[in-house]
Amino acid sequence: MPKIDHDTKKKILQAAEAVFHRNGFKGTRTIQIAEEAGISRTMLHYYFNTKEALFEEVLNNTLGAIFKHLKNLIGQQPQDFEKIIENLVNVISDLFEEKPGLPGFISNILNTSPELLLFLPAVEQDNLPALLDHLLEEGKKKNAVAEYLTGEDLILSIYALCSIHYIAAPYIRLKENRNEEEMKAFIRKRRPVLLHFVLNGIKPGAGKF
Repeated sequence: MPKIDHDTKKKILQAAEAVFHRNGFKGTRTIQIAEEAGISRTMLHYYFNTKEALFEEVLNNTLGAIFKHLKNLIGQQPQDFEKIIENLVNVISDLFEEKPGLPGFISNILNTSPELLLFLPAVEQDNLPALLDHLLEEGKKKNAVAEYLTGEDLILSIYALCSIHYIAAPYIRLKENRNEEEMKAFIRKRRPVLLHFVLNGIKPGAGKF
């Protein structure tokens, strides 16, 4: 039996991420991942017995890394509220720029197989909304944050604003006749606009119900 080669495993995970992002979970076959990685399907199955196991490791690695980074940002001292929000927007935007297929892939999973996400360690251990609740409470004491706002509201709003460009990219590219580089420039240009929306949207009186 061959030994585990970490370079081969890394190559498989990178190939799996690319194929999952293109085809979605249900539209992906292990032979496609093997071909993308340049190995045999037998070799792929030596490292990962099932497509589900491969999917779980790919997504858990991605989500685990981003959740850890976001939690570190929130926990930094001293806490400058607006700077933390800016960093959250930048981290999520940077991730999507590096992995442009990720927002569409997650959207596909949420619409077709949400149960696949429920038992991922990264999701089970996710306490970002609670951490943001604490941060928002400090802002409310200074009358800098709307009373109704929760951590869940904030992270969902940031995620939605950062991801929509990538989910709608095929339509925007066609409608505006933009090539790949022009789309990247358009998305980068919008980053400060997103930050402006978030910072102004959390203030007392903004969007008051």
